[in-house]
Amino acid sequence: MDMKKAEWWKNAVVYQIYPKSFQDSNGDGIGDLQGIIQRIDYIKRLGADVIWLCPVYCSPMDDGGYDISDYYHIDPMFGTDEDMDELIQKADAAGIKILMDLVINHTSDEHEWFQNALKDPDSRYADYYIFRETEDGNPPNNWRSYFGDASWTRAGDSSRYYLHAFSKKQPDLNWENKELREEIYRMVNYWLDKGLGGFRIDAVCNIKKRLEYGVFQPDGEDGLRYIGDWILNQPGIETFLRELNERTFKLHSSMTVAEANVPEELLDQFIGEDGFFSMVFDFSYADIDVPDTGEWFHPRKFTVEELRENIFRSQKMVQEKGWGAVYLENHDQKRSVNKYIRVKDIGYFSKT
Repeated sequence: MDMKKAEWWKNAVVYQIYPKSFQDSNGDGIGDLQGIIQRIDYIKRLGADVIWLCPVYCSPMDDGGYDISDYYHIDPMFGTDEDMDELIQKADAAGIKILMDLVINHTSDEHEWFQNALKDPDSRYADYYIFRETEDGNPPNNWRSYFGDASWTRAGDSSRYYLHAFSKKQPDLNWENKELREEIYRMVNYWLDKGLGGFRIDAVCNIKKRLEYGVFQPDGEDGLRYIGDWILNQPGIETFLRELNERTFKLHSSMTVAEANVPEELLDQFIGEDGFFSMVFDFSYADIDVPDTGEWFHPRKFTVEELRENIFRSQKMVQEKGWGAVYLENHDQKRSVNKYIRVKDIGYFSKT
């Protein structure tokens, strides 16, 4: 393999687009794919080589499109499947690659798989997700989701609960199921075969779970305990990530950016010479206002000194192992002008 060609992304500047708030081509008040197509030349003049496109798949939009109900089709609010093909082709002609968001930790609860799992607990689809029966009617444990509520939701009026690290409308997929993994690889290759440049992979460090049951010592007044201790970078995740890379990304010389909070001792596996991904986001400075409990909706104050130290530490650590995705904000972040600039009563800098 021509390594220079395989690592084309090392010189890339990425322009993120949240489609709903980008250009509206048909006057319905919602940005769409044709609006992006109309702005390709403009984006090229800005110096971008890659467009990272936030989710445009079919979705009930409970979480801005990160709750996918159909991986293979474009939501009508954004246009058609043919519009997506046109965007890929016209961007490529302008020397711009398209990255889609890849959401494979969970689906929407309106996805056909989950609906089938609810209808028939004995179907193959029930094992595509993480269901647990309880005898006392209580949830299997007291984990808190990233969104602040309990991580287990009862399936209808049954004694079954399903796990969700995010919204209750985003049930987690069961990566232990080989049949589920094959479905995922088939879908990823479907998009890459269309000429997609790669993916930004959402919440991928959560796909391996260490399931334990009971009531754990709460870390907040809500009586719940942060789920991250049991689902972030768990031992064995490397098997799933290596298989995903070998079966999909590596075959297409893809650019892959993992939304993955990776500790230093694992960085080489993730972004080293034979790593799972091209690069990972480092949250140590971009999420500096997120408290240890994971409650990003209750931001903490931080100092300029903390921010500087985290940025320098991050750059040194990443450059020793591989390639980093340098950024200050995205769709999950406040705008930099509000978050980082010290203005009285604006932002989250501490005065000390």
